[in-house]
Amino acid sequence: MKKIFLLIALLMSVLPVCAVNWEMIETGIPNLDLYIDTDSLIYINNDECFYAIRYKAGDKQEKIAYIKSNSSTDYIGVIQTADYGIDTYKPYTVFKNAHVFMKPIKKDSFLSYSHKYSTTAQNSETVAQETSVPAEDNIKEVSYSLFDNMEDYLSHTAVALNSNWNPPKSARNTQTIVIITVGIDGSLQNYRFAQSSGNDATDRSVISAVEKTAPFMKFPRSAANTRPANFQFVFDNKLFRKSVI
Repeated sequence: MKKIFLLIALLMSVLPVCAVNWEMIETGIPNLDLYIDTDSLIYINNDECFYAIRYKAGDKQEKIAYIKSNSSTDYIGVIQTADYGIDTYKPYTVFKNAHVFMKPIKKDSFLSYSHKYSTTAQNSETVAQETSVPAEDNIKEVSYSLFDNMEDYLSHTAVALNSNWNPPKSARNTQTIVIITVGIDGSLQNYRFAQSSGNDATDRSVISAVEKTAPFMKFPRSAANTRPANFQFVFDNKLFRKSVI
């Protein structure tokens, strides 16, 4: 079970606010309403992303589904499904604990529409970053728009670190604690071990994950005036199961 625990965020108070922006997706399927929460859309690398969809078929109960898509392979995975409720809708909590089996998407599945939306959104964002002038201003705007607070920002960082972490087999049943110093612009300024795993290969895999993930996203607007911050993560690798917390 591969886990990354976020222990220390910032020496500041953070209110857990989850922004929601439901956008309808046209499917052409009779009696089906499909929405995607564009504020939940998180790209963990160039190909993969997490997002939440809401759907209702005819008179059935409205459902929520948390999805992972891979644009390069056209694979999709359903992390979790449930009845939709405003009080129980917590995408970032689900994404932090995401473990999902990916499989080829069926062209006749309504999930193909949300998959296509996420791919198109990523391509549009990439084009905007390549053509906008000045580029730095555009990247800043895109980065800030993904998060409302540091809690969401750190959840995304934990997911990204987990995605880039490839511990060796010798890392089983080990725990490594690393402190990462990040600038408000997302730059990696420093890192150090608070606790070594006791295995050189494991420690190197942790540092590799940190360096591969950097540069990180810029801080949310709510923390734009803060100084560089230290974040502490615990890389926990247990036998048999993998997940991220």
